[in-house]
Amino acid sequence: MKIGLALGGGSARGLAHIGVLKVLHKHKIYPDYIAGTSIGAVIGSLYAAGHSPDEIEEIAKTTKWKKMVDFTIPKAGLIEGRMIENKIRKLVSNKEFSDLSIPLRVVSYNLDKHEKAVISEGNVAKAVRASMSVPGIFAPLKIGADRFIDGAVTDPTPFNVVKHMGADLVIAVDLYSGKKKVIEGPIVKETTFLTELRKIFIAEELLNIKNYIIPTRWPKFFKKILYLIFDKLLYPAKILRIMAGKELPTIAKVMDETMSVLFENLARERLRHSRVDVKVIPSFRHLGWGDFGKVDELVKIGETSMENKLALLKKKLGKS
Repeated sequence: MKIGLALGGGSARGLAHIGVLKVLHKHKIYPDYIAGTSIGAVIGSLYAAGHSPDEIEEIAKTTKWKKMVDFTIPKAGLIEGRMIENKIRKLVSNKEFSDLSIPLRVVSYNLDKHEKAVISEGNVAKAVRASMSVPGIFAPLKIGADRFIDGAVTDPTPFNVVKHMGADLVIAVDLYSGKKKVIEGPIVKETTFLTELRKIFIAEELLNIKNYIIPTRWPKFFKKILYLIFDKLLYPAKILRIMAGKELPTIAKVMDETMSVLFENLARERLRHSRVDVKVIPSFRHLGWGDFGKVDELVKIGETSMENKLALLKKKLGKS
């Protein structure tokens, strides 16, 4: 019996996928096909490239997440995404889909053709980068003539994709249905990750603005004077002091809350009418999209949610 594993999107909550994989390995249950959306594509690509669940957990713990963020002048998104793509490319050894140990499909959305894109060939890192392009946060990734964004806008938990790959039994890990709607949840104290991200954002945006408004063709003498004035008036440390204790920009919070609610409702509705054999729905309580520093807790949540479904899974597999 061929097993298909669908790993859903959900930002930092996707680290729970590692716990799911650890439990499956512990019980010698190995997926034959994998499909991933957004963070699910990240974890899925590492696993399909040959990393064990324990190795992926170690990668998550040692990765300096805030250094993976390359802010840009906001046009199509706040984050360029090249640094994350390069990190993934290194971790998967710059493999093509045809080089992977396990068949993988990465789900994205073609913004120009207005259709779901299931990527199964070409460079793995580029496909994963396309799949995690959250609208408004990451700039869309251009492949050829088309722009691609986060696959969660069309398929948050790609269970049908692994079914079409040939899976006889589908395990779907849904990261949205087990989380309360953001608009109904309690106010959570900003994480260290978000605090550091804010500092990086301010510093890099000031640098971007400085480079943008000062003409490159001006004489060096005039540019030097302008740089000195700019640095004196808008020195990052001064801006950070002014913004100390302030909330994240409203637009960023609104985008996060809106996308989370939309993805949650879409995931729940799709799963409600699905024929998924085993639905794994982790319960995240207070944990949110920026909690990348809570690897142990998120992995444990994934382990618990998978263990709760082991009896059902083994029954369907005909194992005792």
